[in-house]
Amino acid sequence: MKKILFSLLIGGGVLALASCTKNYAVVPNQTVYADIKTSDWGAYSNGLTDTVMIYPQKGSNFGAGSDGILVYLTFDGGNTYEQIPYVFDNRNYSYVYDKGAIQLFVQSSDGTKPVTAPAPLTAKVILVPSN
Repeated sequence: MKKILFSLLIGGGVLALASCTKNYAVVPNQTVYADIKTSDWGAYSNGLTDTVMIYPQKGSNFGAGSDGILVYLTFDGGNTYEQIPYVFDNRNYSYVYDKGAIQLFVQSSDGTKPVTAPAPLTAKVILVPSN
C-alpha cells in the first residue's frame, strides 16, 4: 500500500511540475558595424598603447550597463571576425565599455613596445539584452 501511495504522490508531483509554463519576452540581439581608419587611432596616455572610440550609430545605442557587449574585429576584409581580446600580428586588442561608447585599445603583445596604428579594419559589435 505504501508503494502505491508513494508512486501516486511522485507521479502527481511530476505532472504538476510539467504543467508549469513560463513566458519570456524575447528581445533580439542588435549588431552594429564600425569602420575604423588608421587615422582614427590616437596615442593613449602611457605612450605604448593606441586607442579609438566607437560611438553608437544614429538611432541605436550600446545598451544599458546590464547588457552584454561582444566586440569582434576583421583583419581580412570581413571574411572572418575574431572576438577581442585578441592577439594578431604581435598586437594585443582589447576594449572597455563606458558611458555609452566602446574604447578599443591596441598595444604590443608584451606591452613593452610602442605600436603603430593598425591598418583600416571593421569592428562588429553585438549587443545582447539582459535584465
